[in-house]
Amino acid sequence: MPPDARNERTAARERPRAVARPWTGADLAPEAPKVPLDESFLAHFLRAPALVGGIVPSSPVLARALSRQAAGFDAIVELGAGEGSVTRRLAADHPDARLMLIERSTAMADRLERGWPRADVHAGCVHERADRIYAMPRRTVAVSSLPFRSLPADLALATIGVLQRFLLAHRERALVQYSYGLREPFAFDAPTLAWRRVERVWRNLPPAIVWIAGAGSSR
Repeated sequence: MPPDARNERTAARERPRAVARPWTGADLAPEAPKVPLDESFLAHFLRAPALVGGIVPSSPVLARALSRQAAGFDAIVELGAGEGSVTRRLAADHPDARLMLIERSTAMADRLERGWPRADVHAGCVHERADRIYAMPRRTVAVSSLPFRSLPADLALATIGVLQRFLLAHRERALVQYSYGLREPFAFDAPTLAWRRVERVWRNLPPAIVWIAGAGSSR
């Protein structure tokens, strides 16, 4: 072997390896811990399909569409964060916004807390965390992946009630929600609240519609 080649190989072995820098809010979350099969998104769907609503998490394309509607807010509360497919996008796109995550599954909430340590994570249903939601800043957007069309009626009504009060408290607030059908995600009782369709996401399975609602939904 020529001397130059030996020197190059020796130098390559001795060259210090790059050290991974710590994660910040401007980055995507670090690789999520391996999820046990019995706690996977699919397992949760099979146990309670009405509460999960889909067999797979939101696609990256849908997550980006939801995240676009969260631009310009001081705080974000994500409802039904699941395995963090939308959380990952929200944290990357809005590193300066206060982030709160609500997830019904305790196991999933624990993983979200490990993956996004700067976020305020709460396990439980939305109506069980109502006080936390109401206490968010005036300019807060709620980004929801909750399957309102399949939720049990009592749970859906309780959740809608919380969201209505959240929106009516400040005109600056908004709710972002997606649906798989052409109908609005759900009906509001308050006449001052209205839905506006903002985007059709064809590259999701199935295709989805992104909606935004609020007392100032013309934003």
